Amino acid sequence: MQAYSNITFIKKRPRHNATALHEANFAKLARVVPGLRDLQGHVFIRGPNDSQLELKILETSKYTKTFSLHLNYCKAKQNLTQPWLSNLQMKIRNYYDASVTEVLAFQKHHRLDARYQYPNSRMYQCNEKWQTNQFLGEWLDHCLRTRCYFHGPTELVDI
Repeated sequence: MQAYSNITFIKKRPRHNATALHEANFAKLARVVPGLRDLQGHVFIRGPNDSQLELKILETSKYTKTFSLHLNYCKAKQNLTQPWLSNLQMKIRNYYDASVTEVLAFQKHHRLDARYQYPNSRMYQCNEKWQTNQFLGEWLDHCLRTRCYFHGPTELVDI
């Protein structure tokens, strides 16, 4: 007896666990940029293959650190005409008491809301903020897989 044969059930979309994502990003970032907690000011950190990570500490408090991250490549020594992720720019906040990392801005898009109605005037996806944090995690995974650690010599920048 099949009483429900003509009824279509709608599958629920899987919910994303943002807290787990933020915690994982915190742990990965600590491995990719080991000295981040002690950095102050505006520095360049050299990495492998002439890559260079620019970190500008924007705000530091007892339990948090907000910084901008800008990935640069020294193109003069590279044979690549279009390096992967050239000019990556993110604004990130580390919460040391909770051991989480959150993306605040991505490629100059600031103040991302957790959810958006779709369609919207800026054409953000419904879960744009989650996607930017997911991207940070994927970029950090790539750095870990390719052993791209930014623990080389730092150059202080005077502004």
